[in-house]
Amino acid sequence: MNKKKEIAFLDSFTASTSIVPEVIDKLYQDLQTAGYPREEIDEIVLSMDESITNAVQVTMTCSTPGECAVRTRNITIRYTINENEFDATIIDHGSGLDFIKIFGKLPDNNSTNYFDQIVSYATDTEKSRLSVKINGEEIPLRGIGAGLKIILTFMDTVTIEYIDKKEILSTSVSDYTDGTIFNIKRKRRYH
Repeated sequence: MNKKKEIAFLDSFTASTSIVPEVIDKLYQDLQTAGYPREEIDEIVLSMDESITNAVQVTMTCSTPGECAVRTRNITIRYTINENEFDATIIDHGSGLDFIKIFGKLPDNNSTNYFDQIVSYATDTEKSRLSVKINGEEIPLRGIGAGLKIILTFMDTVTIEYIDKKEILSTSVSDYTDGTIFNIKRKRRYH
């Protein structure tokens, strides 16, 4: 059997919304070259678009007036495509999404579907495919946001690790959080 060559991409970009279509166009072409079918290409492209957009958004967010003018932060994007798997990593240098705040939301007892929220909160099965770590220590999850739900729909595993510039172990995003390493993987579905 003749194995197809692996396609690899690695580049760093200044955080700007203009990089999203540039990388997505390249990814789309690479997936076509690798022989991925349209449905699989669409699922991977949607997941990467969401991931890169989030990285740009948190990197461009500035906590104090004038901060963006004095700093230029990069986003590094890497992916490999082969006949069996898609694997990508996006590294941003933003303050990160506050997962504890998002995941820690309790069911709303004033809601009409309060009991459904309780069941969902207690039995969320996404945890087995999503890993969030700070300084190598996994943090507990409860529920997830819409963007991550989209990504988890199409990816087999999602790993999120925070970069802590002061090496202060904490269980949430803090003033010391200096970026995120976001990895997504998926085995081929449609050979």
